[in-house]
Amino acid sequence: MASRISKKYYRPTIVIGFDESGAGKGSGRSIEGCSIVRALGECSGALEKFGGHEMAAGVSLREENLSKFREQFLDAVRRQLTDEGLTPRLHLDAEIGLAEINFDLLHWHEMLQPFGNGNPQPTFVSLAVEAACAPRVVGERHLELRLRQRNWHRRAIFFDGAASELPPAPWDVAFHIHTNVYEGETRIDLHVKALRSAALLD
Repeated sequence: MASRISKKYYRPTIVIGFDESGAGKGSGRSIEGCSIVRALGECSGALEKFGGHEMAAGVSLREENLSKFREQFLDAVRRQLTDEGLTPRLHLDAEIGLAEINFDLLHWHEMLQPFGNGNPQPTFVSLAVEAACAPRVVGERHLELRLRQRNWHRRAIFFDGAASELPPAPWDVAFHIHTNVYEGETRIDLHVKALRSAALLD
């Protein structure tokens, strides 16, 4: 099942550095629904050169043209993106129950490696998951969660999850699976990518 779930906010971004003479070079990344090279084409009067494709590009410009470029680029991006397009999304590969997370699944998962830009790690979602106990802060910024779905429990780490208040449980939880060796025993942990209050059906 392919679906979407809220994640942290992001938008098309270009990072530029300038040398002592005022010559600047930068690179940019985009998001789904916005061609960054098309947006840059609408800013050509402020740029010395640019090139790339829909999701990534490079630019060269003079420092004195930075303000003009910034204004033109933001306007060009807004023309491509609606408010819905700026809503953060996380693509999900499959819905699975906690009971299905086992070493058979892990074996299949490892057959897909190595993961990278051209082969992203599968993102799973489990629906209507309860908190078996109160979340515990680890490393100041992260949360350790004990998730329960019926009689099945799983340990999960929500990186940077301590920065904001969790929504009311039960949750729909999106995650990656990882192995963790603890005291000589291999176990499967979940790395939470996003969670929301469960969309329960009557």
